[in-house]
Amino acid sequence: MDLLGALENFATECNQNQRLRQMNRDWTRLVELWATDTDLRLWLRSDAGLISAGVGSAADADLKISAREDILREVFSGTITPTEPYNAGDLLVKGRQDDMMRLDIITLLIWGE
Repeated sequence: MDLLGALENFATECNQNQRLRQMNRDWTRLVELWATDTDLRLWLRSDAGLISAGVGSAADADLKISAREDILREVFSGTITPTEPYNAGDLLVKGRQDDMMRLDIITLLIWGE
């Protein structure tokens, strides 16, 4: 599965999880993902509990995440938790701390530990 496929699957899993939709009903954010090794830019949007994904830059993103493409794919497909590459310095996140924590909780609720 490529990175876009992983993000689309992530969005589907989020949207099918009623608990997450309820939790995120007041969280409207744009997240930009940058695969540093391929210069691929994608985005995730949370809008009143619904998640969507797409290709392209998001200059006005609330949260910016960068890593090698394989790391981003593994994080958003649930193969690894974001904590591992983040602590190793391989996953960089820029934005508000509460948005970072919310995204981490979302991945935890979808994929588990």
